[in-house]
Amino acid sequence: MTKRDAAGKNADSEQLSELELSLTVLWNSTRRWMSRRANSKVMGGLSDLDVVLLHLLVYRNCRLRGIDLAFALSIDDLHLVSYSLKKLARLGVAASSKAGKEVFYEATDAGRAHYVEFLNDRKKYLEPALQLLSRDFNIETLTTSLRTLSSAYEQAARSAASARGI
Repeated sequence: MTKRDAAGKNADSEQLSELELSLTVLWNSTRRWMSRRANSKVMGGLSDLDVVLLHLLVYRNCRLRGIDLAFALSIDDLHLVSYSLKKLARLGVAASSKAGKEVFYEATDAGRAHYVEFLNDRKKYLEPALQLLSRDFNIETLTTSLRTLSSAYEQAARSAASARGI
Protein backbone atom coordinates (compact mmCIF):
# COMPACT_ATOMS: atom_id res chain seq x y z
CA MET A 1 0.00 0.00 0.00
CA THR A 2 1.38 3.39 -0.95
CA LYS A 3 1.37 6.40 1.31
CA ARG A 4 -0.18 9.68 0.22
CA ASP A 5 0.71 13.06 1.66
CA ALA A 6 -1.74 15.87 2.46
CA ALA A 7 -1.79 17.01 -1.18
CA GLY A 8 -2.63 13.47 -2.31
CA LYS A 9 0.78 12.79 -3.86
CA ASN A 10 2.06 9.25 -3.85
CA ALA A 11 5.15 9.14 -1.58
CA ASP A 12 6.61 6.14 -3.42
CA SER A 13 6.23 7.95 -6.74
CA GLU A 14 7.93 11.05 -5.30
CA GLN A 15 10.84 8.94 -4.05
CA LEU A 16 11.17 7.26 -7.44
CA SER A 17 11.24 10.69 -9.11
CA GLU A 18 14.01 11.74 -6.73
CA LEU A 19 15.92 8.55 -7.53
CA GLU A 20 15.61 9.14 -11.28
CA LEU A 21 16.77 12.73 -10.87
CA SER A 22 19.74 11.59 -8.77
CA LEU A 23 20.69 8.94 -11.34
CA THR A 24 20.53 11.54 -14.11
CA VAL A 25 22.76 13.93 -12.17
CA LEU A 26 25.16 11.07 -11.40
CA TRP A 27 25.35 10.07 -15.07
CA ASN A 28 25.95 13.67 -16.20
CA SER A 29 28.65 14.10 -13.55
CA THR A 30 30.28 10.84 -14.62
CA ARG A 31 30.21 11.96 -18.26
CA ARG A 32 31.78 15.28 -17.26
CA TRP A 33 34.54 13.42 -15.37
CA MET A 34 35.17 11.19 -18.38
CA SER A 35 35.25 14.06 -20.88
CA ARG A 36 37.55 16.18 -18.70
CA ARG A 37 39.78 13.15 -18.27
CA ALA A 38 39.66 12.52 -22.02
CA ASN A 39 42.17 15.26 -22.67
CA SER A 40 45.14 13.52 -21.09
CA LYS A 41 48.86 13.59 -21.75
CA VAL A 42 48.59 10.34 -23.69
CA MET A 43 45.56 11.17 -25.86
CA GLY A 44 43.35 14.19 -26.37
CA GLY A 45 40.06 14.87 -28.12
CA LEU A 46 38.10 11.87 -26.86
CA SER A 47 34.41 12.08 -26.01
CA ASP A 48 33.02 10.47 -22.87
CA LEU A 49 31.72 7.55 -24.98
CA ASP A 50 35.17 7.14 -26.57
CA VAL A 51 36.73 6.95 -23.11
CA VAL A 52 34.16 4.48 -21.78
CA LEU A 53 34.59 2.20 -24.80
CA LEU A 54 38.37 2.37 -24.69
CA HIS A 55 38.43 1.61 -20.99
CA LEU A 56 36.01 -1.28 -21.44
CA LEU A 57 38.32 -2.73 -24.10
CA VAL A 58 41.28 -2.45 -21.70
CA TYR A 59 39.30 -3.70 -18.71
CA ARG A 60 37.88 -6.76 -20.54
CA ASN A 61 41.32 -7.39 -22.12
CA CYS A 62 40.00 -9.30 -25.13
CA ARG A 63 38.82 -8.69 -28.66
CA LEU A 64 35.22 -7.46 -28.73
CA ARG A 65 32.72 -6.58 -31.43
CA GLY A 66 30.92 -3.26 -31.42
CA ILE A 67 27.65 -5.08 -30.72
CA ASP A 68 29.21 -6.70 -27.63
CA LEU A 69 30.32 -3.32 -26.29
CA ALA A 70 26.93 -1.75 -27.02
CA PHE A 71 25.19 -4.63 -25.25
CA ALA A 72 27.50 -4.41 -22.22
CA LEU A 73 26.72 -0.69 -21.88
CA SER A 74 23.03 -1.01 -22.82
CA ILE A 75 23.43 1.36 -25.78
CA ASP A 76 20.72 1.04 -28.43
CA ASP A 77 22.38 3.25 -31.03
CA LEU A 78 24.99 0.90 -32.46
CA HIS A 79 26.06 3.52 -34.99
CA LEU A 80 27.34 5.72 -32.12
CA VAL A 81 29.46 2.84 -30.83
CA SER A 82 30.69 2.00 -34.35
CA TYR A 83 31.66 5.61 -35.03
CA SER A 84 33.49 5.84 -31.69
CA LEU A 85 35.37 2.57 -32.26
CA LYS A 86 36.47 3.70 -35.73
CA LYS A 87 37.68 6.97 -34.19
CA LEU A 88 39.62 5.08 -31.50
CA ALA A 89 41.22 2.90 -34.18
CA ARG A 90 42.09 5.96 -36.28
CA LEU A 91 43.75 7.54 -33.23
CA GLY A 92 45.76 4.38 -32.59
CA VAL A 93 44.38 3.56 -29.11
CA ALA A 94 42.33 0.63 -30.42
CA ALA A 95 43.01 -1.82 -33.22
CA SER A 96 40.47 -3.56 -35.41
CA SER A 97 40.67 -6.94 -37.10
CA LYS A 98 38.22 -8.87 -39.22
CA ALA A 99 37.18 -12.48 -38.72
CA GLY A 100 34.82 -13.27 -41.56
CA LYS A 101 32.22 -10.50 -41.64
CA GLU A 102 32.77 -9.58 -37.99
CA VAL A 103 35.01 -6.69 -36.94
CA PHE A 104 36.71 -7.07 -33.56
CA TYR A 105 38.38 -4.34 -31.54
CA GLU A 106 41.02 -4.43 -28.85
CA ALA A 107 43.06 -1.81 -27.01
CA THR A 108 46.58 -1.00 -28.19
CA ASP A 109 49.52 -0.15 -25.96
CA ALA A 110 48.62 3.53 -26.37
CA GLY A 111 45.07 2.74 -25.24
CA ARG A 112 46.40 0.87 -22.22
CA ALA A 113 48.65 3.84 -21.39
CA HIS A 114 45.59 6.12 -21.48
CA TYR A 115 43.81 3.77 -19.10
CA VAL A 116 46.77 3.68 -16.69
CA GLU A 117 46.85 7.48 -16.69
CA PHE A 118 43.09 7.48 -16.01
CA LEU A 119 43.57 5.08 -13.07
CA ASN A 120 46.28 7.33 -11.64
CA ASP A 121 44.03 10.39 -11.93
CA ARG A 122 41.12 8.48 -10.43
CA LYS A 123 43.29 7.48 -7.49
CA LYS A 124 44.41 11.09 -7.05
CA TYR A 125 41.13 12.96 -7.57
CA LEU A 126 38.16 10.63 -7.13
CA GLU A 127 39.11 7.92 -4.66
CA PRO A 128 39.81 10.30 -1.73
CA ALA A 129 36.25 11.63 -1.97
CA LEU A 130 34.83 8.12 -2.25
CA GLN A 131 36.78 7.02 0.82
CA LEU A 132 34.93 9.66 2.81
CA LEU A 133 31.64 8.30 1.51
CA SER A 134 32.58 4.66 2.04
CA ARG A 135 31.57 4.94 5.68
CA ASP A 136 27.98 5.29 4.49
CA PHE A 137 27.95 2.64 1.78
CA ASN A 138 29.87 -0.25 0.34
CA ILE A 139 30.84 0.20 -3.33
CA GLU A 140 30.37 -3.52 -4.09
CA THR A 141 26.85 -3.46 -2.63
CA LEU A 142 26.07 -0.22 -4.46
CA THR A 143 27.30 -1.72 -7.75
CA THR A 144 25.06 -4.75 -7.30
CA SER A 145 22.10 -2.53 -6.42
CA LEU A 146 22.65 -0.34 -9.49
CA ARG A 147 22.83 -3.39 -11.77
CA THR A 148 19.58 -4.68 -10.28
CA LEU A 149 18.00 -1.26 -10.72
CA SER A 150 19.20 -1.18 -14.35
CA SER A 151 17.52 -4.54 -14.92
CA ALA A 152 14.25 -3.25 -13.50
CA TYR A 153 14.32 -0.19 -15.78
CA GLU A 154 15.27 -2.35 -18.79
CA GLN A 155 12.34 -4.70 -18.11
CA ALA A 156 9.98 -1.77 -17.65
CA ALA A 157 11.15 -0.31 -20.98
CA ARG A 158 10.51 -3.61 -22.76
CA SER A 159 7.08 -3.96 -21.16
CA ALA A 160 6.11 -0.40 -22.10
CA ALA A 161 7.34 -0.89 -25.66
CA SER A 162 5.44 -4.15 -26.14
CA ALA A 163 2.28 -2.68 -24.60
CA ARG A 164 2.43 0.17 -27.12
CA GLY A 165 3.29 -2.14 -30.01
CA ILE A 166 6.66 -0.47 -30.59
